[in-house]
Amino acid sequence: MAASEPSVSRVHEALTLHQSGDLDAASRLYDLLLGEEPGNVEALHLSGLLLHQQGKSAEALGRIEAALREEPENAGFLYNHGVILHENGRFGEAADTYRKCLLTDSGNVSAWVNLGNLLADHGHFGEALDCHRNAARLQPGEGEHLLRVARDLRLIGDIDAALALLGELLCREPDNEAAWSAMLFASQYQAGISRAELFRRHSRWAARFPAAEIEDVPRKSGEFLRVGFLSPDFGNHPVGIFLAPLLERLKDHPGVIMICFNDRVRVDEYLLRLRAAAGEWHEVASLDDSALDQKLRDCALDVLIDLCGHGEGNRVRLLARKPAPVQMSWAGYTGTTGLGAIDFLLSDTFHTPAHSEEDYAERLLCFPCGYLTWQAPAYAPQPAPLPMLAKGYPTFGCFNNPSKLSQPTLSLWGRLLAKVPGSRLVLKYKGMQDPAVVTRVRGLLSVHGVAPDRIDFLGQTNHQDHLEAFSMIDVALDTMPYSGGLSTCEAIWMGVPVVTLPGDTFASRHSFSHLRNAGVGDTVAKDEEDYLRIATTLVAKPEALAKRRSMMRGTVAASPLLDLDAYTSDFLSALGAATASAIGK
Repeated sequence: MAASEPSVSRVHEALTLHQSGDLDAASRLYDLLLGEEPGNVEALHLSGLLLHQQGKSAEALGRIEAALREEPENAGFLYNHGVILHENGRFGEAADTYRKCLLTDSGNVSAWVNLGNLLADHGHFGEALDCHRNAARLQPGEGEHLLRVARDLRLIGDIDAALALLGELLCREPDNEAAWSAMLFASQYQAGISRAELFRRHSRWAARFPAAEIEDVPRKSGEFLRVGFLSPDFGNHPVGIFLAPLLERLKDHPGVIMICFNDRVRVDEYLLRLRAAAGEWHEVASLDDSALDQKLRDCALDVLIDLCGHGEGNRVRLLARKPAPVQMSWAGYTGTTGLGAIDFLLSDTFHTPAHSEEDYAERLLCFPCGYLTWQAPAYAPQPAPLPMLAKGYPTFGCFNNPSKLSQPTLSLWGRLLAKVPGSRLVLKYKGMQDPAVVTRVRGLLSVHGVAPDRIDFLGQTNHQDHLEAFSMIDVALDTMPYSGGLSTCEAIWMGVPVVTLPGDTFASRHSFSHLRNAGVGDTVAKDEEDYLRIATTLVAKPEALAKRRSMMRGTVAASPLLDLDAYTSDFLSALGAATASAIGK
C-alpha cells in the first residue's frame, strides 16, 4: 500500500526516535501510524525490528510477515525476516528466507554472510564456502570474508588451502588478530607439522606483545584460592563435557572457589550444569578486551585458566596483559599458545614427554596420569555384540571431525582397506555427509583402489544415538596429526578399540594419552606399518576381538581415566604447586 506524504513524514519521525534509542516513544508512534494505516509497510517493517530489539520475537515476525504480504520481494524485509528467524532457531526457514532475499538482491553481502554462517553451523560446509566466497567477491578488501572462507576450507578438511589463504591475509593485514589465531589453530591440523614448527609460528604471534608488568600480591593465609576459568565453550563442547564433573566435585571444597567467565551466548544443558557448579559465574560475551581485563582484575583471581587458546572465539591475546598473577592454559587448546605471560600449560607425560619443554612458551605442569578426566554419560548404551560376527566382514570407523581427515590419514586408511578385502569404513560427524567432504574423502581413498560404495558417511545425531552408532564398527581408526580426544574416550567406553599413531605434537598424542590412561594402550602404534599390523590383527581374530569388546568397559571404568577423586586431588595439587612457584619467584 502506497503511503501518503504525511505518513511518510511520521514514519521518518518514528525512525529518528528509534535510531536515537527512545524505543518507547518510537513504539507509540509506530502503533499510532498502524492504527490509522494498518497496511503501512514501512511502519510494519520498522516496528517489527523494534519489537525484535525488545525481545518480542513472535510479534516482530508477525509485523514483518505482514509487510512481506504487501511486498513479498522486498529484499530488506526478507533479510530482516531471515535474521529474526535465524536468531530464534528456525534455521530451515531462515535459510529459505535468506535465499529469497538473494534472488531479489544478489549483492546483499550480509545475507550471503548470514546464510553461509547458518549453513556452516549445520554441517553444510560446501554451500557455506560458496556463500562466503560470494561475499568476498563483493567486498574483496574485507578480511572478515577471507577468514570465513578459510574456516569453511578447514571444516571441509582442505587445511593447506585454508593456511594459504590465511597467509595471504596476514601479509596484507599483519596485525589481524583473528587471522593469526585462525592460522595457528589450523596449523594444528596440517599434515607433517612438527612441534618445533608450531612453536615457531606461535612465538612469532606472541612476539608482537610487550611483556606484561604485574605486582604479585601473596595471598593471605587461610583465604580461599580464587581460580578463574575463561572460555567461549562452556556448553555442549569437549571443554564443557570434560570440565563439568570437576567443577561439580569442587563446588563445596573448603579451599577453592571456582569462578567461570562465560564468553558464550548460546545456552544449553551443559552450560546450565556448569553454571550451577561454579562458585561464581560471570557473563562476559558482551565485554570488549579492556572491559574484560578490568573484570578479571576486579575479581582478584589467584589463578586464571584459559580454556580456548587460539580456538574460535578466543581471548588469549588478553592474557598478555597478565590480569591474574598465575595464568594457565588447559584443555581447550592443543599445545603451546606461544605466550610467555601464561605461566603453565597443564599436561601429562604422554602428551609432553621428557625434553619436549623447549617447544613450549609455558612451563609444563604434568599430572601423574592424564591431563583430563572423563565421566561417561549415564544414558550410554551397553556395548553391542561385535558386528563382524553377524555381518561376516569387518567395519572400521572414525567419528572425528572432517578437519582431521588429512591426506596421510586417508592414505593410511586406504592401504588398510586394501589389505582387508571386503572391509568397510564408517565415518560419522557433523558435516560428514556434506558433498564437498564426501568428494574429497572418496577422491583420496580412490587412489588406493577403495570403491566409493565401501564408505558410509553419517551425519550428526543426538548424543545417545551417536554412542549407539559405535555398534556399527569393529575397530576405530584414529587420525593424524590431530588425534581424537572425546571421540576416543567414547569409543573405548562402547568397547571399540582405537588404533592410534602418535606424533611429536600435543594434538597428535590425545588418543595415546587417553588409551594408556584407560589401561587399553596396546593399540598404540610405533609407525605406519605397526598401525596397519595392529588393525589387521584385530579383525583377523574376531573371537578375541569380541572378548576384548565385552571386557573393555570394565577395564576403562576401573582406570585413572574415570577416577574423578584421584584427578580432583591431582588438579588441586597442580594449583598448589603453581601458586607456590609463583610466590617463590
